Formats: sequence, C-alpha cells, structure tokens
Amino acid sequence: MKFSAVLALSAAVMAAAKSVRSHYPVRRDGHKKGGSSGQQSGLPSGMAGYGVSNTQITEIIIIWANPGAGAPTININPPAGGAAAPPPAAPPANPAAPPAAPPAAPPAAPATHHVTVGGPAGLVFVPDQVKANVGDMVVFTFMSQNHTVTQSAFKTPCDPLAGGMNSGFMANPNNSVTPPPQVAMQVMVSEPLWFYCAQANHCGKGMTFSINPTAEKTQALFQSMAIQQKGKGAGGAITGGTPPAAPPAAPPAAPPAAPPAEAPPSAPPAEAPPAANPAAPPASPGAGDIQKGTGQMNGNGACVCAVTCSVGSFPAMGAQGVGSFGGMAGSLPMNMMEA
Repeated sequence: MKFSAVLALSAAVMAAAKSVRSHYPVRRDGHKKGGSSGQQSGLPSGMAGYGVSNTQITEIIIIWANPGAGAPTININPPAGGAAAPPPAAPPANPAAPPAAPPAAPPAAPATHHVTVGGPAGLVFVPDQVKANVGDMVVFTFMSQNHTVTQSAFKTPCDPLAGGMNSGFMANPNNSVTPPPQVAMQVMVSEPLWFYCAQANHCGKGMTFSINPTAEKTQALFQSMAIQQKGKGAGGAITGGTPPAAPPAAPPAAPPAAPPAEAPPSAPPAEAPPAANPAAPPASPGAGDIQKGTGQMNGNGACVCAVTCSVGSFPAMGAQGVGSFGGMAGSLPMNMMEA
C-alpha cells in the first residue's frame, strides 16, 4: 500500500472519531417531566394533603397557606366550584317539547369559618367545632407557640390519618409573628371530620377540633378519648376528665367533756359581829373599771368579800364570761381593803 493511501485512511478514521465525540447521547428523562415533584418549596414543615403530598383523599383540601409576617401567600389548590355537569344524552327520534322547568334558586355562597389555634386561651381551638357545608372555607389562625391542624380518625384522636390533611407546624413564638400564620382549607364532604394538634403532648391535654360532629360522635367524646389515650394524667372536669374526688369528711366532733364534779359545800364560816363602819354599797358596774365590793372582817383578820363585775370587765368578751362556768383564782392587795 502506498504511503498516500495509508495517510488518507488514517485521516478518515480521525475525522470519524471527532464526529462521535462531538455528539453526546440525549438524556432519556422525559418520563419525569410533568410529574409530581413532592412538597412545594416554601411550605410549612410537615404539610401534607391533596395537592401537596402523594394522596387522593379529598375530604378537606388545603387552598392556601401564609407563614405570616407579611410574607406572600402560597396557593396550593384552586377552590372547588362544584361538580361538573354530566354530558348530554342522545336525543330520541321525535323528541317532545320538554316542560318548562322552574327557575332554580341561586346556590348559597360558601361561608368562611375562622378558627384560632392556641394563643391566650391555651391549648385549645377556638371554637373547638364548626358546622360547615360542602364548599365552605375554614381559615385557621395560628397563635403562640407552635401548633398544627392534623386530621385523624374518630377512634384514634391523636394519630394522623393515613393520607389525611396536615397543616404542618406553624410557629408563632410569643405571638411575635404579625400578622400571624394562616392556613385556609375547603370542606369537600358533609361527614364529620376530626383534627388535633400534633405538637408534643398537646392532643393528650385535649387540644382537638371537629367539623360537623354528630349527636353520637360529639366533640366532647372525641376530646375525652384523646385525653384518655394520650394524656399523661387525668384531664380536668372542664375537658371531660374525671372530676377530682371530694375531700374526706371531717371527723365527728368529740363529745363535750363532763363538767367537773362539784365539791361538797363547806361549812359556812362563823359570822363575826358587824363592824362599826360597814363598807359602802357597790357602785353600778362599769365596763373596764375597777369595781368596789362589800365585805366583812372576821375575828382572825380574814375578809369575806364580794364584788359584781359586768361582762365588759373581762379581757376577752368573746371567750370569757359569756356562757362560762367555774371561776378564776385571784387576790386583793391589803391596801385596797377598807378599815
């Protein structure tokens, strides 16, 4: 082979190799386009539900969320305006004129219910239940400190419902976020819906909420089951717990002591002859003053005396004198005795 032929063949091989290196294979990821990318950016931690996570439960759907403090609102699902009309059926061969239908009343506008979560009222939803029609909106406003609105089943109040709605944690420490965080949801069914706060042991303390509870499945019963299942202690009577036991009855009073036996009367002392100067008659009793008494001197120098005191002469009117019996020992100085 001539040298020129070899050179031409080598150049052709090099050109082919260069062409291969300049054309990279096309990425085959077209099947991922348009698919769900999971939780949207900027949503609260733990938020779940239709349009947010991989679930098809549409009992209640999250419409929008706002983290508060003037941040922009995040739209999650468009509000539902009602079911689509069914397609028209094929007309008959000779259709008769249909009767004129009366004009239908315009549908009532969906109502908006506002619920405060936590805050000054404590670990509660205010109100703790609402009656909502299909299509109504429920706007939750989150106050201190950090709460959720998590969907559950009636029999397991403090456990998240598989595939159910969850607002995620909406922090508002010491109500410092102004305006506060909010989440709007739309009710899509008329059946009862049950919710709780998933923060720590808040549910075990009765922090529950319900939409359209019934006479058989009441909010009070739902709350009491939450306290019974997850509470670390009995709830108060106001939250459906067992009322505190009545204090023990006071022991019966001891019977009054028998009065002391009276001493036998002693023989009266011999009367002494009347003194030359009898004592002056007592003055009218006074309250708190020294009272003068009457008395006679015996032959041995002893004095037989008597004095009358009013009730006010005792130091403590409420404890002495009134209703008392017995006596009080006492003495008189000699300089108070009249000669």
